[in-house]
Formats: sequence, structure tokens, C-alpha cells
Amino acid sequence: MYKLITILVAVIPIVLFLKSVFFGRSQVMKQATAELRRQIDFLVWAILFLIACGIVYSTINLIHPIWK
Repeated sequence: MYKLITILVAVIPIVLFLKSVFFGRSQVMKQATAELRRQIDFLVWAILFLIACGIVYSTINLIHPIWK
């Protein structure tokens, strides 16, 4: 079983390399991938913004009772 896993782990990069060399992605696939990456970037920035808002809100609620 371990030998099979080892062989698969060794063969996967070779297969992926040959696939990229001989079967290059089409222009449509490249555009779709770029659009997906851009949407994921927007999602990540939105999540980071919400986290930052939560941190600011928590900090203000922590400091506010001290000022009273």
C-alpha cells in the first residue's frame, strides 16, 4: 500500500507537467480562472474588512467603560 502511494505521489507532478505542456489551457479557461481569482480576492478582502470592523468594535467596547 505504501509503495502505491509513493508511486502516485511521484507520478502526479509528472502527469501535471505533461498535461500543461501538451494540453495548454484555452483562452476562455484562462479568462475564467482570472475572473474566479479576482472574485476570491474580493471575498478575502471583504472578510478581512469584517474582521477589522469586529476588532475595532471590540476595542471600543473595551476602552469605553474605562473612560466613564
